[in-house]
Amino acid sequence: MVSSNSGVEGASGYSFQRCCVAFLLFDNYETINLENYFICLEHHEDFLFAFLDENGDLKQIDTYQAKKSRDDWKTDNDLCEIIGKMTSVGKELLNDSHSKCNDYHHTLNFLTNRNIVLKSKKEKKIKQQIEKIQVSNKSKKYYDLHEEIKENIEPRISKGILEEIQLENVQFQYIDLAQSNRSWQITLKGLSLEHFGQDVNDHEAIISTLMTLLQDVEQTYNDNNLVLLADSSKRVTREKINETFDMFIESKKSFDFWRQYSEQISSQLNLKLPIRRRAKELLDNCFDYFKDIQQIEYRKVYQFVEKRTDIDEKHINEADCIVDLYNCYIKEFSPRLEKYMVAFAVIAAYVETRGMYV
Repeated sequence: MVSSNSGVEGASGYSFQRCCVAFLLFDNYETINLENYFICLEHHEDFLFAFLDENGDLKQIDTYQAKKSRDDWKTDNDLCEIIGKMTSVGKELLNDSHSKCNDYHHTLNFLTNRNIVLKSKKEKKIKQQIEKIQVSNKSKKYYDLHEEIKENIEPRISKGILEEIQLENVQFQYIDLAQSNRSWQITLKGLSLEHFGQDVNDHEAIISTLMTLLQDVEQTYNDNNLVLLADSSKRVTREKINETFDMFIESKKSFDFWRQYSEQISSQLNLKLPIRRRAKELLDNCFDYFKDIQQIEYRKVYQFVEKRTDIDEKHINEADCIVDLYNCYIKEFSPRLEKYMVAFAVIAAYVETRGMYV
């Protein structure tokens, strides 16, 4: 059984790993999101993507040893030791008690933002074999390397860590991330913009929220100090990620709705200028509160708006419908919330539950 608590002791200095997760998620989102998957950090490996079948059994795992570097990687003892440790991870995955389907398989990926230069031994009168993994050749399977290169790698790996049968699962990957934290943020913001376009207002916020989700799991202690794929506290699930993305999309819709109807709603509900100027912040807060089981009042507003579609039938104007929902809620529940917060909660709930496109 693998024992570890690197989730907390290794909490600092892993921004590169988290950015790699976000990069891979955005870069392959359309494909990944078709699957039932979860992500683990500091759990067997720096991070991994695990995919489940319809029965909840593991069908595929892709693990990643993610290393940033200022220099190119070469065929030396440091890289060979990393490869050896990766093969040990392969054995750990097979021994993990989580149920697996019959055709389960995994890959063991070495991921870096620098070139990887793999070479055979230099010998007289024999052409040296060279394989470069770089921006123009971003991936290479160990299995597909020249035999002469493999013969230069395997003797360098300590027999105590080498699981030879796992070498066929090893892959080398280049990731197009620069050296600085600021550059990572710019790259990920660009990927978010490419994916979501105008569907969200704040692409920096969506990245920082995703980073927080990943960091929270990364810093969680492994259950009973054991590394187990069944440990739900070490997972970021597909559902949680989609819920987060959807929250930002709905927030954008609600703010667009507000801008369209703010004059009419503000006039009828007597919303003063200082409150109106905080509209985006207040709407964003509502979406957070709707998903917080401790925010009973906000969840009650949401449930009321979701249920009372009969009020929609009385109106031909969206703003009038909002005002009517607000007045009905105030009359029925006499809420403890500030009235302006009830108003914004009604707006946020209305836009989300009516599936509006504004």
